[in-house]
Amino acid sequence: MDTKEYLLKIGGQEKQFDALYRNTAVLFGLPDCAMWVLYYLTVTEGTITQQDLIEKMMFPKQTINSAVIGLEKKGLVELTMIPGTRNKKKIILTRSGSALVNNTVGRILKAECRAVERMGVEAMTAFIELHHRFYDCLRCEFQKDGLTDGTQE
Repeated sequence: MDTKEYLLKIGGQEKQFDALYRNTAVLFGLPDCAMWVLYYLTVTEGTITQQDLIEKMMFPKQTINSAVIGLEKKGLVELTMIPGTRNKKKIILTRSGSALVNNTVGRILKAECRAVERMGVEAMTAFIELHHRFYDCLRCEFQKDGLTDGTQE
């Protein structure tokens, strides 16, 4: 296999992952970003803010803001001030948000856990290490050619 074929395979696999989650969001009647907001609210321990979501999800600020506002309007999340800050708000699931998560994101997480178990510890460790290694190599090459501003870590 030559370099271009590897790149096509990697790109195709990334798109398959994206499509799998996007199609699942559609199945649940959720916008893609809203589903990911609920996902990160579920898997993140402690306080989470919109800025945290921007950093974790790597979506534009406006996209995150729109998703959070949409979820808030539906009564699925609340924004509450974080004591000791000027205007920093944490995002909290409401009861109806938690019920929705149980029937959506909760099912995704269970399926992901089963997939990890099916792959096994050794294979998952190798997958993560190789994926990270390729990302580091790619980021380095992008930096060399001035294709990134250097903020991606």
